[in-house]
Amino acid sequence: MLAGRYRLEEPVGSGAMGVVWRARDERLERVIALKRLIIRPGLTPAQTDEARRRAMREARIAARLQHRNAIAMLDVAEHDGDPCLVMEFLPSRSLSAVLAEDGTLPPEQVAAIGSQVAAALAAAHAAGIVHRDVKPGNILLGDNGTVKITDFGISRAIDDGTVTETGMLAGTPAYLAPEIARGQDPSQSSDVFSLGATLYHAVEGAPPFGLNPNPLALLHAVASGDVTPPRGAGALTPTLMTLLRADPTDRPTMDDAASLLALPTAPLRVPQFEQRTVPAKPNPIRSPRPLTPPPPPDPQRPSPSRGVLIALLLGVVVLAAAVTLVLTSGNSGNGAGTNTTSTTIITVSQDPPSPAPTTPSTAPVVSQKVTDYTAAGRTVIAYYGSDSPAQVRWDMLGPNGKTAFGDFAGFERHWGQFQYISSRNANGVTSNQDGSVTVPVDVTVKGAAGEVAGKKMVKVVLVGGKYLIDSDSR
Repeated sequence: MLAGRYRLEEPVGSGAMGVVWRARDERLERVIALKRLIIRPGLTPAQTDEARRRAMREARIAARLQHRNAIAMLDVAEHDGDPCLVMEFLPSRSLSAVLAEDGTLPPEQVAAIGSQVAAALAAAHAAGIVHRDVKPGNILLGDNGTVKITDFGISRAIDDGTVTETGMLAGTPAYLAPEIARGQDPSQSSDVFSLGATLYHAVEGAPPFGLNPNPLALLHAVASGDVTPPRGAGALTPTLMTLLRADPTDRPTMDDAASLLALPTAPLRVPQFEQRTVPAKPNPIRSPRPLTPPPPPDPQRPSPSRGVLIALLLGVVVLAAAVTLVLTSGNSGNGAGTNTTSTTIITVSQDPPSPAPTTPSTAPVVSQKVTDYTAAGRTVIAYYGSDSPAQVRWDMLGPNGKTAFGDFAGFERHWGQFQYISSRNANGVTSNQDGSVTVPVDVTVKGAAGEVAGKKMVKVVLVGGKYLIDSDSR
């Protein structure tokens, strides 16, 4: 029993500064997490006082942050002169434990995790707090699907320069931003890179610069800032590479990072981690091409003609010729002696890839009424804030949107003049009489003349279940 009310039950984690216990608050009859300070043997009285001040500083900083995706600081108790940090208890596993035991996670689940962590870190930054140690071990995945960031042990309040050690490098080398490895001070942008490195690890199985056991060699690699694009991140790749830009001034804010990670239009679900699966490895020849279901029929449109029905039947035959690969792998359970089997089906289309268009299509646009304003806004944010290849962004344009550039070469020439493009705040969507919507968005570009920011209004249409930008997007 500590401080007359907190009964220790079971250790659930440990670090350089203390041991975290699951405990019970006997007074309020609730389960809490209690971080008890470790005073290492051999410390001088001055060093012991320093460790105690650091623990109190962690409590003060964490108490400034109140967010649904951050572990809450509830109280500080004292036992034998040492501070004990009383925190919210979340039944969970850390992301590092999930990756070690279950393997990599699908990109859409990693995006869902990242968007929640980014939201909490954005709130921390707004409160003047830099976490400085964002890594898989400090991200908790709750049994109920909740994601929370924890451990502000080495975090720093911008207005608090106390309790520092000369020459101390704060953070975990594998997830540090390049500027930190080169000796610069941590910043909010450094947290953005560390989050990107953490999510990169979740989809690739290792952080961007590897896990070299030699810390000096690892720091040398980190300082280079040369990140190889991930192979298993799919549609999440552009966002990850944006978070992992070598120059901190080129990275998005943490608030923008949260928006980018929430971009995928497919429903995002944080996994219930009791069921463990082994994700399939990407096909080394050609990436899987998901089959998009057709949009629901419009009751006001006439019945399809015989020729159209024949074309549809031929399409079914083509799809039936696709190759279906079934991968089955066994994976040991959670240590209780049970085994589970995971089956992943990958459909590989056999039709040849379409060549890049050279001129815009002149076919009339048969559009549907846009009712999902959020999806339209996400499309615009993705278009302006993406590091995707030019072909992918070209395909996000409707006929009128493509005409503004003349052809694909003109599209490449226009956007190729900028070092980067970013966007935010696609809010205030309004509907048009033709069923389309107008989306306002804040766009920032950086080119030879410097950085330019402004508001852009673009038209979005819905064609064949796909949202397209169908106005001049320059």
